[in-house]
Amino acid sequence: MDGNQGPENEIPEKLILPRRRGDPKAEVNIEGEMYARDEVEAVWKQKRIQQEKRIALYQKNMHEKWLETEQGKLCLTLYQAFLQYKKFLDEHEYARRSPDGQALEFEEHKLFAQGLRAVEYWRAERAASDRRNLELAQLAARCSHTFLGGEQCRAPRMKDKELCRMHNKMEETKALKLDLGPMEDPDSIQIAIKKLQAAVIDGVLDHKQVTSLSYLIQLAAWK
Repeated sequence: MDGNQGPENEIPEKLILPRRRGDPKAEVNIEGEMYARDEVEAVWKQKRIQQEKRIALYQKNMHEKWLETEQGKLCLTLYQAFLQYKKFLDEHEYARRSPDGQALEFEEHKLFAQGLRAVEYWRAERAASDRRNLELAQLAARCSHTFLGGEQCRAPRMKDKELCRMHNKMEETKALKLDLGPMEDPDSIQIAIKKLQAAVIDGVLDHKQVTSLSYLIQLAAWK
């Protein structure tokens, strides 16, 4: 991987914190926390970067712990000796032959040569697989989401969906456009509750939408 890529090297952005209870802009529920509608896309990006960092840190910790085990130390020693032998062969042509000048046919060297071929084969297969995946990604249907600047999202769509994974999750968190009224007094709040109840009974809301709208009614009742 290029050393300039990866979540740990992305340009840091301002951390978007959840909105406090009573904040009028707290309109969208994302994983149990409230955010403003214009923050949703940035919040999902922030969560993705944080998740990638957690995974990278976990893998790094597991690798370090493995290197401390007996099997890890033995494997590292073998790997380092393998690299040293390869470097020696590359730098000294005579080392590629036995003392009498014949091609090396010793079992130890054959094992090394076989391992080297396996590594080169794996690299070629990995490169071919990456090219195939890139070609498929370029041919895949694109997400239909359009950004505020008018540019269309270029990420591949999810199977049987019109949006990519990130924008599909964003869409799922949007509350249904249900006119709950002004909710300025106890009577109007009761009317909003009845409208929400009717929408739930009719089955037009999912759990996340019910949670978001219920929270908005609670905010109005606290004012």
